[in-house]
Amino acid sequence: MTETQPGEPTPQTCLQVAREAAALAVAAADEAMSAVCRSRSGNTARLEEVMHAAHREATEAEGCAARAQQWAADPEMPDSALRNCARGAVDHAVRAQETAGVKVTAAALRPALERKLTAQEHAELESGRRRAEAEQEAAERAATGMDSGNRHLARMNAYLAESAVPALGWSAGHVRVMEAAETGRLYWRDGQARQAAAHGVWSGGRRVHRERTQDLRAAGFLTAVAASDGVQVLTPTPMGQVALELARLHPAGLYDSDTAAYEARYARSARSYMSSDEKKAAARRLPALEYGAVGRYRRPVTLAEQEVRAEREAAERWEDEGGYCPGVESPVPAAEQGTARCPCCGLHKVTVAGVLAPHKATRAAVEDCPGSGLRPGAETPRPAAEPGTDDAPGAAAEPAPVPAADELPWPPGVRLVSLMSTRYQDWWGLECGRCVPGVSAPLPGKWDDKGDARIAAYAHYDQAHRPADDVLTEQEIAEVERWPLSDAQRTVLHWAEHFELREYDDGFWALDCVPDRWDVNKKVARARVTGLWAAGLLDVRLDGSGRHLVPSQTGRRVARMLWRAERQGVAEPAAKDAKLAPLPKRSNGYPLQSEGRYFSGEQRPTEEAAPAQPAAVAAPAETAPPAGVAVRAEQPLLRRLFAPRAAREQRPARDIRTVIRRPQRVLTHEERERVRNTAALNFQGALIMGIVDPVPNASPMPEEAGAWVREHVWPEHLRQIERKYPHGFARWSMCERGTCWNCLSGRCDICVHRQKGGPHVDSNQDWVTDHRGRNVARLILRPGGEPCVWWCRCACPKNGPAPARPAAKAKPAPASPPATPAPAPAPTATPVRAPAESAQQAALW
Repeated sequence: MTETQPGEPTPQTCLQVAREAAALAVAAADEAMSAVCRSRSGNTARLEEVMHAAHREATEAEGCAARAQQWAADPEMPDSALRNCARGAVDHAVRAQETAGVKVTAAALRPALERKLTAQEHAELESGRRRAEAEQEAAERAATGMDSGNRHLARMNAYLAESAVPALGWSAGHVRVMEAAETGRLYWRDGQARQAAAHGVWSGGRRVHRERTQDLRAAGFLTAVAASDGVQVLTPTPMGQVALELARLHPAGLYDSDTAAYEARYARSARSYMSSDEKKAAARRLPALEYGAVGRYRRPVTLAEQEVRAEREAAERWEDEGGYCPGVESPVPAAEQGTARCPCCGLHKVTVAGVLAPHKATRAAVEDCPGSGLRPGAETPRPAAEPGTDDAPGAAAEPAPVPAADELPWPPGVRLVSLMSTRYQDWWGLECGRCVPGVSAPLPGKWDDKGDARIAAYAHYDQAHRPADDVLTEQEIAEVERWPLSDAQRTVLHWAEHFELREYDDGFWALDCVPDRWDVNKKVARARVTGLWAAGLLDVRLDGSGRHLVPSQTGRRVARMLWRAERQGVAEPAAKDAKLAPLPKRSNGYPLQSEGRYFSGEQRPTEEAAPAQPAAVAAPAETAPPAGVAVRAEQPLLRRLFAPRAAREQRPARDIRTVIRRPQRVLTHEERERVRNTAALNFQGALIMGIVDPVPNASPMPEEAGAWVREHVWPEHLRQIERKYPHGFARWSMCERGTCWNCLSGRCDICVHRQKGGPHVDSNQDWVTDHRGRNVARLILRPGGEPCVWWCRCACPKNGPAPARPAAKAKPAPASPPATPAPAPAPTATPVRAPAESAQQAALW
């Protein structure tokens, strides 16, 4: 048996209570049996039920007492077993007495099992509990270097990392790029990312993976700060820093290679409605950190960092309370004798012969910290007073008081805001009024210390706004003078960077270029755009919708410098457009699209490209598009952008020009009745989809088995839409469709596939769904990728000369009105006349 704790009954007490409870239960059962023996014949049945119930409770109480006696002799049994047996015996005894109807005396045995602790025992228990908690806290602090609150933050960050890191789609190479950017020595120059050997030396160094760096920058994990000579220093954004910390916490969520990460992003981002190129483009883009992860992540603070912060706050508080006073011994600890204040850290550090000893810097500007052995100079907070010198009060002027922590200056445009606080801690946030014009935009993150918030505010200002406020150097002013751009040329650069600057057959257009109004497009002078392109300030990107002009790296840098120069009053826009010298590679001029000229590698239109091989069946001669499709050159831009494409542009990529002749289906009398009884809306849909007269392909499954599967296996939502159409809906593939609606109406001259210049082509893929209708797997019917084709089954030609249009029916001449109206006949019952059948119904029957 284990040692009895204070407040717990001893094993002897538990045995005695169990025996007494069993004896009371047996006595109650005997009293119930005696009552049955003395009863009359009228109430014997009820008393027998009471006797049996009391007997069962007495048996259970005796069993609990017997087990307590047995377990008391077993040294391996805990004391809790005896206590449970004693409590069970007391409970059964109480129920036995209540059932038998005698006085309940067994309840008086419970206080013996629930003895109250004395004050001394309470104190001993509390002291032991606190001692155990202190020992556990000391062990955890020694193992982790953090207190309980920061350990909880670390656990929460680990849980966050388990869900956020796999969703990033990173490999270990992406983490290495972010770690290089974290050092502040990652830079981009001449299309290559490198890690400099030292700060400020932006030449040479180790190469860094270019594609990973570009992907991280495009996703918003890295940001670029312009430096000298066209160098861009890459540093992590707040989201990138949080993502890097989470990746370090959960390295198992990273993928082994870039290929595995790409495949995971492809499986996550691909959708059924996307094309193959769209799926690949979506997989190449790195997703941003999940929503709210930046706000939920809070970096835990170690005990060493808390001590450094406490030293800094103590030093600042000592300065706030008066600082150094000549002739009076400074109220500082003795340990600070022979120390000096580091200008970077703001802490008192040990000096050796008047020189700061090497120490670890605590601020962000590590390279500026004099902890490597520089002399503190005027930063020493306690100048030595010459003994025996009786200076005048005016000569012993005290230094200016240091402002309080709340009165220290903040960077321009950034202000401190108070967030929702708790009972034990206050929280602070930051807002910047310069990131978004006219809006005070909140910055990510929150802080419980104003000093940390001020450091974050200066970091944001240095990264986002300091380049605009710094005074231009002589080299930058000389470069500004080499680009005397006019206000119109600067506007073109602004449109190219912030809006869409595109080229069409009728010139260059800036799309949606007015922020406060919708769909305002402006035409740009051709010579202005081509001049900026020839000078290397604009580049051309070729995408699916044509040519897209964007600023080059030189154009972005020049636009930034010109804006800073105008802001600082160094240079103003020129009155006329500058005649810029073209680059040697662009001296041949801009290949205008309106003149039929193209860039190297640009895809020409289909009608201008020479075919590689003659088609098996000659395509019909291209005729002028109808009036609704034609687009005139003098039409406005929006009409040209959103007008329907010509017939040759609407053909699928894999155009099948060979007409596949399949037999038409002849409907039976029952099928005609079924079609006639179809709802009008579903009948029109069946005509458009060509399933009014579908022709099924050969199948190894008989029709009876297919009907059984549709009735008993298909989910209800499929059976519901299946019943709406005359021959079903989901069972027909593209190659099983019948005749188009124009041919059914007798208008073979405007057959749907003659109008389109080709058939309807399907990817021949479908989805496997579960019982809830959710897609669970993709079903590829033909692994070779052969498409499924629908050609109208009408025997009319799909190419060549169009058949003659049927002659319009002659309308009967109106009868001449009678001279005098005849009297109206008496109303009689007239038979209901069936409506006249249309041309589509006549063709079907």
